[in-house]
Amino acid sequence: MVEHQYIRNFPTGIKALILLSVLLAAGSAGSAVPAVRGQGTLGARALALGQATAAMAGDNWAVFHNPALLKTEQHAVSFYAMRFAGLAELTDMAAAATFGLPGSPGGVVGAGLHRYGFDLFSETRFRIGYRNSLDRFSYGALVNYSHVSLGGGYGSAGAAGIDLGVAAEPGGGLVIGARAVNINRPAYGDTDEELPRELAIGVTYRMSGSAVVLADLVKDVRFPLSLRCGFELLLFPDLYARTGITLEPGTWSLGFGYSPESFSVGIAVQNHDVLGLNPGLDFSVSL
Repeated sequence: MVEHQYIRNFPTGIKALILLSVLLAAGSAGSAVPAVRGQGTLGARALALGQATAAMAGDNWAVFHNPALLKTEQHAVSFYAMRFAGLAELTDMAAAATFGLPGSPGGVVGAGLHRYGFDLFSETRFRIGYRNSLDRFSYGALVNYSHVSLGGGYGSAGAAGIDLGVAAEPGGGLVIGARAVNINRPAYGDTDEELPRELAIGVTYRMSGSAVVLADLVKDVRFPLSLRCGFELLLFPDLYARTGITLEPGTWSLGFGYSPESFSVGIAVQNHDVLGLNPGLDFSVSL
């Protein structure tokens, strides 16, 4: 009885113990370590398609993936949540918005806000970017401010990074895209802890009016080359089925999306080799 009362009086300690177990398990998998951090790619569509986002055109979350692919068709606001391993403390929550610039046919501004973690550790990111285009070629850049906070009086620190993106649509349903993340090598505060730096190149091929294939090669400077692939199929008007895989770390995923003209809803589940099933949900409104 005394032991049970002790446990009830220390919920934060139990949370920390559970999270430490998850982190140690992920650490034993080597390249799986990045998965216990906040996601770099966001949105249920991206999650379901194996996070193959370097050339993912027409997505409301491009401000987190490739600024050269910010949507130009209409203004939109989006919201997203994902939970790792069923733990509320390992939850990603994000919002994104895109707005076309008056008088600039190809000019688009995008903004995003992302938070991950709980009271003992949290990571918050704010992004703002710009996209423009020349014929079938588009380009974009964004500034990303990341802030981490450690509970228990250990303090906090922030850093600002710069991302660049390019994309081309040569025709025939093909899109080629590339991004470079944190090219200025930012580090938190006065430490040597750098923000993740990444290079990615990808292709999207629309096989027909109802099927899309995506593939990325992604290289984080700290980890092995990662292959990411996805497949999207239009089942019925406005209803999509999606699936994807990644290597390094190993995941598979599936999901569905419903996208009529004025809004869209997406659900996805990712199975991680270490963390198990991780569900995600997003909702977007066109303005």
